Amino acid sequence: MRDEGSDFLSFEEVYELANRFEQSVQTGVAQFFDVHEFVALIDFFLDHEGEERALQALELAEKIYPTSLEIKYKWAEYYYFIEDYEKALQIIRHFEQIDKGNPDLYYLKGEVEYELGNINAAVESFDKAVTVEPYDNIEILHRISTFFLESDEINLALKYLLISYNKERNNLAVLFDLGYCFERLNELDKSVRYYNEYLDINPFSASAWYNLGIVHTKLGEFEKALECYDFCIAIDSEYSSAYHNKGNTLATLERYAEAAKVFDELTALEPENPRVFALLGECYEKLEQFDKALDAYNRSIVLDPEFAEGYYGIGVVLAARKKYDLSLNFIRRAITLNPEEYDFWLGLGRVYFEMNDLENSIKAYREATSLNPDLPDAYLSLAEVLLYEERFVEVQQLVDGLGNRFESNVSIKVINAAALYLSHRPKEALDILRDAKRIDPSSIDDFISLVSPDADNDFMDSIKRL
Repeated sequence: MRDEGSDFLSFEEVYELANRFEQSVQTGVAQFFDVHEFVALIDFFLDHEGEERALQALELAEKIYPTSLEIKYKWAEYYYFIEDYEKALQIIRHFEQIDKGNPDLYYLKGEVEYELGNINAAVESFDKAVTVEPYDNIEILHRISTFFLESDEINLALKYLLISYNKERNNLAVLFDLGYCFERLNELDKSVRYYNEYLDINPFSASAWYNLGIVHTKLGEFEKALECYDFCIAIDSEYSSAYHNKGNTLATLERYAEAAKVFDELTALEPENPRVFALLGECYEKLEQFDKALDAYNRSIVLDPEFAEGYYGIGVVLAARKKYDLSLNFIRRAITLNPEEYDFWLGLGRVYFEMNDLENSIKAYREATSLNPDLPDAYLSLAEVLLYEERFVEVQQLVDGLGNRFESNVSIKVINAAALYLSHRPKEALDILRDAKRIDPSSIDDFISLVSPDADNDFMDSIKRL
């Protein structure tokens, strides 16, 4: 709760009051403060986490103005600040009987009840704060919605924001928070609506364009997202998060040359950020500009000698150049720095496979599956190695162990069918292929290129009838 009396003083005046109070405490020489000056002082100390000075001001104010309701309210606020919620509630309940028309009192009670875990009672108190002044309550509604946003109670925040919106549809703070809330609730079309309403009023808000870009990205509307990030950057050329998101979006679209340009621009804004150089290196790697990729990755580990992604990137580039022994050294270094990173173990497995060290490849892939059992890549790579080694039973055991987890993954079905066919179980292989073809007709060609069953005329005829 903040009493309106403090609004009569500018920040400079309040700051001068605080200096006078500090001088009074240190010298022991009393100085005069009226009630609204004490209120301003207490607000200042609480806002700047000056718990001790706030208590001193309260005690002195109470001695001078023992009947002041404003000072009594400040005691309740002080107890809320030091998290003595029961004492705060005791004071509030007493003054509820005296000052039933004070929305600030009910607002403070709502805060206290929430911290005590009484959410329903908190909402009831906040609702009272709103209804005490039904026609002029936009400010209190905004305070309530902000409180719930800061408490991560998105649905409750939304309740009060929608009330505010229905009362005042051009309130920028309300529109912005509505966009944010609906994004958090994954109601993305509504989020777009409110951000656009905000931008119709204030088109030069970099943060609104940035947030709208995030929502379009979640919707898979990447071109719209890129347009939003461009507007954000045009408004604020140093909005580094917009560069990050724009670059990542372009990389997602496999527009690596454009993404590299964005990340290169970002290095000027964040020259000490090793991750930016790693992202730049990855773009150059995808473009097969390996010298530039190595330069960028090397820069990342110069900036941070324990930046694991930089070592891994170097390892990937060296593997692409078939320098497998050197590649292993860098990937192992990355794993030493971050042994829980799924991609590192996946990359290690690939390098071992290229070196024909199949047992170590299998170990690496198994480690990757244990780190992230919800991603298919490591299982697929593991199944490929087992198939290559003609360990068909183990392929079956692996696929059976997955159950329906990756039911729509055609590549796993193709390898499963290959293992069945090569272990002389053609009927079961055909059943799997029928399912794979339903998802992706080209999967039949993948199967044929994998096991070359051309000489098996009966089987090829059966495939054609699928």
